[in-house]
Amino acid sequence: MQFSYQARTQQGDIKNGSIEAATKEAAIDALQRSNFFVIDIRSSSESALVSGGFKFFRRVPRKEVVIFSRQISTLFEAKVPLIEALKTMMEQTSNPMFKDALLDIAKNVDAGASLSKALAGHKKIFSDFYVNMVKSGEASGKLEDIFRYLADGLEREFYLLQKVRGALTYPAFIIFGFGAIGFVMMVWVVPNLTSILKETGQELPFLTRMVIGVSDVFANYWWAVLIGIAGVVGGILYAVNSQKGKETWDRVQLKIPIFGKMFQKFYLARMTDSLSVLIQGGLPIVQALEITAEVVRNRVYHEILLQTIEEVKKGNTISSVFRTRKEIPVMVSQMVFVGEESGKLDSTLKSAADFYQKEVTVVMDNLVTLIEPLLIMVLGIGVAIMVMAILMPMYDMAQSF
Repeated sequence: MQFSYQARTQQGDIKNGSIEAATKEAAIDALQRSNFFVIDIRSSSESALVSGGFKFFRRVPRKEVVIFSRQISTLFEAKVPLIEALKTMMEQTSNPMFKDALLDIAKNVDAGASLSKALAGHKKIFSDFYVNMVKSGEASGKLEDIFRYLADGLEREFYLLQKVRGALTYPAFIIFGFGAIGFVMMVWVVPNLTSILKETGQELPFLTRMVIGVSDVFANYWWAVLIGIAGVVGGILYAVNSQKGKETWDRVQLKIPIFGKMFQKFYLARMTDSLSVLIQGGLPIVQALEITAEVVRNRVYHEILLQTIEEVKKGNTISSVFRTRKEIPVMVSQMVFVGEESGKLDSTLKSAADFYQKEVTVVMDNLVTLIEPLLIMVLGIGVAIMVMAILMPMYDMAQSF
């Protein structure tokens, strides 16, 4: 079997080539006997697949970055040199894109570049927040602590996002399934049932006529219905992803009944947690606020942070700005004020972040508990309409006979 490989020589040069072997393990063994450090190896079929059409879908999951931060922090604690730590991480990861990125980072660091500069070359994987934290660790000589802060912060955000996605997946799946079943019913099942009612020539109830009308549209113009649904979904996605649409959605989502409070708490948790980690990492307040403004990913809180930056530059405090904004709860403003007065702003922000992360978890759990009976009720109403519209007239017809 033919295997393509990427390896490093003893001199540190990168070598790409191919080797014939019975198994992947045998190929690796042969390369190691030739004093090659194997970075990546795959069969010809795997290489074709990765370099072909599926390359577009390659990405590095957030969890990979969390694991990288945690493990490289541990390696630094064990006094493992940076280049060796990066090589170890290359061997640990199974993600081809991340492996390639780590190879490039190790090569740049080996050539004399700083770690933060090497990471900055891979913005799709490492955010500005991440790069600036590493830069502060290099300046202070506390890279080990910085990676631990990063791992803790990214881990908290990762599990918070997972919680939100997990809570929304179930209702989305049920709604999609209900819509698909309803579409099948309207296109194939209902027309067969209602054809009997039409043949009798009797006066049909309004509800039955309405269902028959909707069914006729679906049955005769199903392609137009699908195009219309796709157009609406595509239009919403396009609008939300446009600059103006993002700004509108960021403001609207904070005002949605029930969900608005959840979104507010989610962004407050992200904002306070990011700011806490950055200050704890030794960054100046203004720079920490600038980076947080970029990573908060909500226009409303982005503008609040930009306003805060201007006021801090004038010599005012963060809490003085937060007090004037209704989007910032009084509790957060008060905690920031106490942190500024006591010189422990990072710890008070961390406490606020922990509080809101727990709040989001509680809200999501309550929403899941509430959504289940609501979905059952909606499904029940849908079934009741179908029964009343189709089966009741058929029952009346059978009674008349």
